[in-house]
Amino acid sequence: MLATLVGAARRDAGRAPRDHRVLWLAAFAVSVGLATAVAAPAWAAPGFDNERPAGYDVTPKHQSNWKPTVAVDPGVPARVYQLITGISATACKGPCPGTSILFRRSIDGGATFGRETFVCASACKGIGWQYDPQIRVANDTNAVCHCGTIFAAFLDEYAPGVQLFVSRDGGDTWSAPITMNGGLRYMDKPILVISPSGRDVYVAFNDKFDSMVVASHDSGQSFLAPQKVNDDHLWWYANNGAIAPNGDVFFAVNGESSLTGHGHDFDGPSKVALLRCSPSAATSCANPRLIPFADSAAPPPCPVPGCYPDYFAATGAIAIDATGRLVFAYTFTGVPNGPKSLFVQTSGDGVTWSARTLVNGHGDSSVPQIDRGPIAGDFRLAWQDNRTGAFNTWYASSSSGGATWSPDVRLSNLDSGAPYKSAMGYTFTNGDYFGIAVGSTGIAHVIWGEADGSSLYCCGDVWYARGF
Repeated sequence: MLATLVGAARRDAGRAPRDHRVLWLAAFAVSVGLATAVAAPAWAAPGFDNERPAGYDVTPKHQSNWKPTVAVDPGVPARVYQLITGISATACKGPCPGTSILFRRSIDGGATFGRETFVCASACKGIGWQYDPQIRVANDTNAVCHCGTIFAAFLDEYAPGVQLFVSRDGGDTWSAPITMNGGLRYMDKPILVISPSGRDVYVAFNDKFDSMVVASHDSGQSFLAPQKVNDDHLWWYANNGAIAPNGDVFFAVNGESSLTGHGHDFDGPSKVALLRCSPSAATSCANPRLIPFADSAAPPPCPVPGCYPDYFAATGAIAIDATGRLVFAYTFTGVPNGPKSLFVQTSGDGVTWSARTLVNGHGDSSVPQIDRGPIAGDFRLAWQDNRTGAFNTWYASSSSGGATWSPDVRLSNLDSGAPYKSAMGYTFTNGDYFGIAVGSTGIAHVIWGEADGSSLYCCGDVWYARGF
């Protein structure tokens, strides 16, 4: 693995936009002693190590992993944290979550990880399932671990709904569940954003046809009342979020409708937008403003048994660098049930936006994920598409603030190691989102799901890769 990364760094050394990353890469490789690859790749992904399984060690014979996310400690880039939704990863005997959120930690920059542990096991007795994990790390320093405070949020069923968990010792222990529903009986699809210090905590979610935001300004100890931010009859999902240097919070959202009118079968068009909230001590989302970008046609169908009609709906993702530059990546199609392409638009103030720029027009692009790098104008983008006839996870980077992008890099580069993998890719995307996080050394950490397509919740694993 070390040879792969250093070799890629040497190949990139003559490419001016990536010179700074080559220096980070060499220093990082030496400092952590990257592990040897465990399997031969189908081909080498320039700048990245080989993909490898993440987790799957609580109940290996029965556990299926999906819907993961990842974060890096801003002050200690050797600390990489993952949250994974473990289906059938039973937390404890008795009425404990059967599908549980699992935590993994690396203290060597992602070279190795400890075993999975439960964020909330016996403290969540009576909860049948946990889903949709989110994780962020503050830039503070806790004496016990010399690391930042970790904030994790996920669903403990639809009620009590989204709960927050805080760790100040690097994930060794977690706070009791912190509820934020304000009396609501339904919460779904949480997206977590924190200020750099961790003092301000925001969560966007939906209460069916009500798009909601809830905020805390005391590091999650208490929350303001959840606030409705829409006045239409669309079913809005938050997809990711970021906070600007001035404290404004942006959530990437998509609003869905149904062509058939059958309950929650949202098989119609999707509005792709950003929700902007100003900070306020009195309300969770002051001056809410919806910034529309595209009206995407009805999504491609999902052929997997148990799959919902909007599984491949158009979605977006937002990242903001330290100068306040915003890059919004989103998928879109003008053809009903046709493949979606991936675009970006950029802004210096969140008000005036550039024209739409095509990043990928191959296959059907889905669930883009984006994060900023450690210097101004540095952005990293990942997504999944089926251009090869199978699904793969792809990556591109920009050193120009999103104006131009590097060639695509295929991260899902192994053609064996699971029954659903081949030289073409993997059979199905295991979960309708995944995670990317870039540390202060410039290393990008990407985690995603792959599955065999036999049914929506079976059978698959979470995979991970890191690099430039």
